[in-house]
Amino acid sequence: MRFACVNDAVPPKTTNALEAACRARAIEFLDIDARSFDYAPERQLRAGDLMYRPAASAAAVRVEQFLWNEGVVTFHARTDGVFFSSQQTSPFRFERAGLPIPRTVSCSTLNRKRIEQYVAHVGGLPLIVKMLGYANGIGVMRVDSFPALFSLLEYELGQGANPLLIQYIPDAINWRLIVLGERVIAWYSKTPLVNDFRAQVTGKPSEFEPVPGATMQDVAVRATHALNLEFAGVDILERTDGKIFLLEANFPCYFFHAQEFGGVDVAGMMIDYLAAKAAAQK
Repeated sequence: MRFACVNDAVPPKTTNALEAACRARAIEFLDIDARSFDYAPERQLRAGDLMYRPAASAAAVRVEQFLWNEGVVTFHARTDGVFFSSQQTSPFRFERAGLPIPRTVSCSTLNRKRIEQYVAHVGGLPLIVKMLGYANGIGVMRVDSFPALFSLLEYELGQGANPLLIQYIPDAINWRLIVLGERVIAWYSKTPLVNDFRAQVTGKPSEFEPVPGATMQDVAVRATHALNLEFAGVDILERTDGKIFLLEANFPCYFFHAQEFGGVDVAGMMIDYLAAKAAAQK
């Protein structure tokens, strides 16, 4: 059995953890560099091989699709799921699935009266302007005034972008839940940044000690499945009154915080899951 890791400048902590998990299970680890990949036909994987793409680049996606063959096991619920990406449509898929997302509007107009209506719909100012396809908080902007919003939208739409206008949820805990299969296997909260509305992981024990409630865990699993995935890093806001708001289900996702600071062998559980899935399809 082989495990193909489709790489494109992925943090070494991620690939090292996956390689160590494979080595402990006597599974051959293939580190596939997307930028130098030669697309030789003999490089395609075989039935029973395992594959995960921790890289998010378009080059890595193309390599993943080339490597896939019937019987190759991935974290996609569909056997051919490598050819179907739902990340760009996920807020609306979540909404259709009845999941609790913040009020969200896709904005493609510079009509100021229409934009004012959008702002009223999402709860007024401040609001969040979000660009899909980025990570680590990049492309997520808080806007506090109409002059700032109008000028920002003029720039983004002028670049051919299609931003989302999203309800701002103040004073909320930012959670990351790691879903594998039918359950949440790891979680942590993020610490607010100074002079920022966003948060990040610092490695403090207090970020890993609280346990998310059953409802939050259920939402995380349902969000992952709504995207036809079996593995994801799900971001959820929890307001002080206990109400939760689903933000994203990220695939691929950076899971190593849970392993490094939370003590959960996420990489090992990922390999075990894929190996079991491969055995079940024989």
